Amino acid sequence: MRFSQLLILALSLLLSCTSEKPQTRWYRGNTHAHTVICGHADSTPEAVTKYYHEHGYNFLILSEHNHFINPDSVKMPVPLRQDFILIPGEEVTGHKIVHSTAMNIDTLVDWTFEHEQVAKIIQNQVDGTRAASGQTILNHPNFEWAVTSEDILPVHDLYMFELFNGHPSVHNDGDENHISTEKMWDELLTKGMKIYGVSSDDAHDFKKIAPDESNPGRGWVMVRSQQLTPAAITEAMNHGEFYASNGVFLQKCESQNDFYTVEIDEAATMAELQLPDIFGKKVAKQDDGFFIELIGDNGKIITTIAGKSARFKLDESSSYFRVKAICRRAHKNGGSEEFYAWAQPVFTDERR
Repeated sequence: MRFSQLLILALSLLLSCTSEKPQTRWYRGNTHAHTVICGHADSTPEAVTKYYHEHGYNFLILSEHNHFINPDSVKMPVPLRQDFILIPGEEVTGHKIVHSTAMNIDTLVDWTFEHEQVAKIIQNQVDGTRAASGQTILNHPNFEWAVTSEDILPVHDLYMFELFNGHPSVHNDGDENHISTEKMWDELLTKGMKIYGVSSDDAHDFKKIAPDESNPGRGWVMVRSQQLTPAAITEAMNHGEFYASNGVFLQKCESQNDFYTVEIDEAATMAELQLPDIFGKKVAKQDDGFFIELIGDNGKIITTIAGKSARFKLDESSSYFRVKAICRRAHKNGGSEEFYAWAQPVFTDERR
């Protein structure tokens, strides 16, 4: 069997991260990457596009600060894979350090709105993106500690935010005075918001690979869609038909008949983690291996399964359930490092 046939077969084996849907497949993509246009990145739109094309991604958003990059203006790699597209977008970079990816827009979204309330600025970006026929991903809320869960909760028509951002200046894990973005997610979900977690690399540096550089490949999404088009990918993400990852691939992840079933794709995960530009989260020394957590209201870890597969019975004891898959290995400098896949929440209340 030829390599291209093997690749297609492997991708077809990946199952939904929500419910089973016929005639769909997974597509790997990045929703947040920068080019020389922003003034603080090192590569052209063409070079950035070429990187993701060569590394097996299926879609990319060149999300430049307050600059709309029409995909038609970018020279695509040659030969071009049939399963690779650019999705038009912009990083709306507003006041009070409120940033968002305007996904699949048809024109530039204004960023100049000012207000004392951060929630009002977020809402303005969401409304402006919708007016431009797109959908919003709220970016890196913990960058400069700009956005809290209280700022996000009142916003309408916002269904995605960056749970993980691979830029080394973004504080995904919080600090002694600020909660992590994962805790922020659980606060929003517990308080009744329907919002999905995105992972991106926010890449700026493509020429020098190092832990303290803003490199590609740090975070991505796997989207389940019937088609690889900007509209189909955007619609699927806006309805939670994806999972977020910074290293772990899932072979099976589905919610059916009150059961949540998860299987980690060990082969794909280990192949990814052999790459030289992959850096995990440093933690205290713990057992190596694969682990799957079931998480509910208030971020409570209901149970943890050691292994590559788990089947959880869902009930109404929590208003939502989500799954976090973990790969843990020894760190070369001591201790351990972890990599994750974050599945989207399954709701048991009126949000279902």
